[in-house]
Amino acid sequence: MEYIAPIFDSAKEAKDFPVVKIDSFHWEKEGYSRPESYAALFAVKDEGLHALLWSFEDNIRCECTENYQPVYTDSCLEFFVMPVEGDKRYLNIEVNKNGIYLAQLGEIRENRVFVKDLTNLEPTVIPMEIEDENGKAWGCEIILTEEFISALYGTDYTVKPCKIKGNFYKCADDSVTPHYGAYFPVTTAALGFHNPDCFGTIIIGKV
Repeated sequence: MEYIAPIFDSAKEAKDFPVVKIDSFHWEKEGYSRPESYAALFAVKDEGLHALLWSFEDNIRCECTENYQPVYTDSCLEFFVMPVEGDKRYLNIEVNKNGIYLAQLGEIRENRVFVKDLTNLEPTVIPMEIEDENGKAWGCEIILTEEFISALYGTDYTVKPCKIKGNFYKCADDSVTPHYGAYFPVTTAALGFHNPDCFGTIIIGKV
């Protein structure tokens, strides 16, 4: 199982990129829900990575009001990624409906470090709303610029064809209808989504 993320010359030209459904739900109990949720990823030459996530969710919880608060307790969309080949540290970005986010870096679930403590640069997070025949969805666009990835990982990162690892998630720990959805299936509940062994292959390729 893999995801192919095309490379475009500009964000305006980005279209027909693969959209996947976040439909592998885990650790379910009575009262849990399965909101219809989607994700997509593409790269822009000389700019960076763009992740799009959205959910047709009922009972939206949105209590966190400042970045780096525990937004996973809210209705949350998440993108975990190892953007640099050969570096096992992964970036987790977790976003609520208002675009409030938590961003951390590390190799495992424990001892993760806030991005704000590693660089003065931040990911760009843009809230968005979608309406189609399925109803109204809330979502976000997450932009990881080449400059941001370079500063965070201490390397000269550029968009180019490569194979990396990552996953897309939907959760809501403290919602009245909790849920834990992933694109690439996850195994142990002890690690939760912080399980890089379960990350899928993401191919950054040419259009």
